Amino acid sequence: MARSVNNGSDLICIFFGWTIILGIFVLAPVLIVLFGYPSSPSFSVNLFDNQALNMTKAYEPATNFTIHFDLKLKNRNKAIGIHYPDPINITFSYFPNVSFLVTLAEYKLDSFYQGNKKTRHVRDVVEVNGFPTVLEGTNMIAFRVDLVGTYRYKKAGTKRHKVELGCVVSVDYTSSNKMQTGFIELVEPGLDSNLHVKNFTPQYQYYGGR
Repeated sequence: MARSVNNGSDLICIFFGWTIILGIFVLAPVLIVLFGYPSSPSFSVNLFDNQALNMTKAYEPATNFTIHFDLKLKNRNKAIGIHYPDPINITFSYFPNVSFLVTLAEYKLDSFYQGNKKTRHVRDVVEVNGFPTVLEGTNMIAFRVDLVGTYRYKKAGTKRHKVELGCVVSVDYTSSNKMQTGFIELVEPGLDSNLHVKNFTPQYQYYGGR
């Protein structure tokens, strides 16, 4: 009887041993993906959402122009939170021509923490003095949004990562309609395209030179 009990115990030990080994082989790649190679956060913006733009009053005396924006910050990681330890600086500008950029307003977002797979919307308004002019040679106003900040993953031994992103949003001066709708992803300056007037497709282009 004692031998039978021992054999049963041995089988149970072997079963649990193989279960643990298989669990390690299955879980290890998943844990490496989740914690070893975290994804950077994504940023996108929607300018003038639900805002009626009246460009025909642009040059009337004492005209105050406001920029309504909805900035979306998304943590794409399922298992890692993200700290934004420093204020995030956002600059709103426009192109009077292809080689010059004029700053309209600046906005600062205080530091915060973002949990796993969380998305934060920052909806606000900035007021500018004066009014942007059309892009030379076109009938549209080419706005640009720049974002500069830092982030750090919530895990041991991680350092701060700097992020510098931007996008271009255009508005038809005659109709006051945006040429792109919804959120536009902010991209790295290394993904720049040349800002040619005749072939200007702002939903895909971002001019990095300041």
